[in-house]
Formats: sequence, C-alpha cells, structure tokens
Amino acid sequence: MVMEETKKEELQQTQGAGTVVKLSRPFIWEDTEYKELNLDFEKLSGDDIISLEGDFLEMNQGRNFLPAFKKDHPAYLAVLAAKAQGVHFNFMKKLPAKDFNTVVDAARNFLNNWG
Repeated sequence: MVMEETKKEELQQTQGAGTVVKLSRPFIWEDTEYKELNLDFEKLSGDDIISLEGDFLEMNQGRNFLPAFKKDHPAYLAVLAAKAQGVHFNFMKKLPAKDFNTVVDAARNFLNNWG
C-alpha cells in the first residue's frame, strides 16, 4: 500500500499554483498530444466554481444526485479538473480510467484542502 501511495505522489506533483498529473501514456485530444496535465486550480474564480453545477448536470445527463455529496461525485470532480486544465469536460471523460482517477483525486484534494 505504501508503494501505491508513492506512485500516486509521483504521478501527481504540486508545482507552484498548479497540480501536474503525469499521464500513464500519451493521450491525444483534438490533434494535441498530452503527456501531463497542469491542473491550475488557483486560477479558478468564483464564477468558475458556480458554473460547475450546470456543467456537472450536463455531464451527468441531468440525473438526480444528492447535492450534499456532489463534491465526492466523479463527474463533478472531473468538471472541476477540466476547468482547471482549461478544456471541455468531455476531455476528462475520454482519459484512460487510471488517469481519470488520478485527476479526480487531484480535484478532490483541492476541494478538501480549500480554506
């Protein structure tokens, strides 16, 4: 388990204001190859955080959810990460599962350490 935690730390490093996530393999989106993502949560504004709700509902196809638990919902966290990366949330949906989970963990860590 300690080795798994060390690998996560290697994949997700905090550098300055952003969180760099090294992808497990190159990912191509709209003719651009990504080897890592720079999730700059610090650049987000209040407007960005408020707009998460609408994007989350669109991504989740309007399905019901308990608002109190949305910050633990992978779709909500993926939308937050997409905003931090500066891409449409569909980008996050297409990531390999391993990388998606790492990105969602980074967004969860941002929310948990907020304040």
